[in-house]
Amino acid sequence: MTSRVIVNATLDEMDELFNDTQGGFSIRYYERTEQIGDNATFKVVVRHGDNIGYQDGKIFDYQSFIEKFDDEKYRAKNSEGKEKTVLLETDLDIARRGFKGGLSSETVKEVLKIYGTHRCRDANYIKAVMGSEKVQDKELTLNFGR
Repeated sequence: MTSRVIVNATLDEMDELFNDTQGGFSIRYYERTEQIGDNATFKVVVRHGDNIGYQDGKIFDYQSFIEKFDDEKYRAKNSEGKEKTVLLETDLDIARRGFKGGLSSETVKEVLKIYGTHRCRDANYIKAVMGSEKVQDKELTLNFGR
């Protein structure tokens, strides 16, 4: 079900709502219509569960939007498989090339922060990339004893 609502929030709060993929709602489109200081008014198209009903034309602030559209059942269901971090091939390729080129691990981390995808802003993600088997070029050395 899709509703067209108005949300009063800061730019950062709106960015958080837009990037929230675990809460049972999805913001399809938003447009800033007015800004006063840090706060702004947005026209928002949100896709949500049928149990909420049509909310067309209603006005929400950040907290009331979350209370209305965030579904704890979906959030719990979506976070069950969150233990495993999905690594992007682009980031793995950058790290692999860095190591093959002779760069140190600290330098490769910095290169990932600059040239990697948006996920490289997270230190835990970079740690997962660096520890990945695809990046670690562990060549098997055979020890033939006499």
